[in-house]
Amino acid sequence: MPSGRRPSRSALELRHLRYFVAVAEELNYGRAAERLGIAQPGLSQQIAALEEIAGARLLDRSRRGVSLTLAGEALLRDARRILAQAEAALVTAGRAGRGELGRIAIGYVGSAAYTGALTAVLGGFREQHPEAELQIAEMEMQQQLRAMAEDKLDIAFIRPPVELPLGIASFPLLQEPVALALPARHPAGEAAEVPLSALARETFITPRHGPGVSFHEHTMRACLAAGFTPRMGPQGQDFMTIVSMVALGLGVALVPQSVNCVALPGIVFRAIQGTEIRSELAIAHRRTELSPAVRNFVQFARGFRFDNL
Repeated sequence: MPSGRRPSRSALELRHLRYFVAVAEELNYGRAAERLGIAQPGLSQQIAALEEIAGARLLDRSRRGVSLTLAGEALLRDARRILAQAEAALVTAGRAGRGELGRIAIGYVGSAAYTGALTAVLGGFREQHPEAELQIAEMEMQQQLRAMAEDKLDIAFIRPPVELPLGIASFPLLQEPVALALPARHPAGEAAEVPLSALARETFITPRHGPGVSFHEHTMRACLAAGFTPRMGPQGQDFMTIVSMVALGLGVALVPQSVNCVALPGIVFRAIQGTEIRSELAIAHRRTELSPAVRNFVQFARGFRFDNL
């Protein structure tokens, strides 16, 4: 070992370990240099530098060849482990940069599950990106949008129309007809199709959010087009609550057609006669997205369009 002040261990580089492992495995400087693609004198210099940093002789060279010292044997075990961990870290970083890894916080309105769109999109994305972490929560639409504005949510499954926060955009995922939910004993329920004008004296139940939002807006527009101003009654937190209120006889409601998958006694679903109102299910996302994983999800969902139901 050369004498004098030993170099700082901060001078250690991965290439020192890579060169050392090659010599330790080949037990021949010439073959190790050829394996590494470098000149043998340069390899010898790097091994000498590593021994200076370690403060111990790692390799013995003699006429019989190259052999590991006790210090070299100890270093070889850790050097292999460190190089493998470094390679794994680079692979992980690359995968994260490509969006194969990462957490995606997703909110959805309950009715997104009725259509099958939620499970289809999330299931399809997981097949392509099995190691992406999806955190999923059912949330009211306005709650989702507030969470997106506060960067607490990455993706929102929503039902337009709704005013989006600054910096948030959306695209349609599917459209489906709007149906009437009526108490089972309502006289109008005897027909397969019901004109809205026949319900002019009824109380309409809508999701709670107020004017200009989703089904409150659908209800108002459809009734005005039918020639009357609807009498708005109680509001429900979600469509399950709304159809339960309808079953109790508290009013009637316009709902997405897919809600008829709910097997609830005391309620019937009927088509609207003379006009077709459609409800859109959309995905909201940040206009400028920094997360590769979230960008991958948006790109995947854009290509996962459903035929109109």
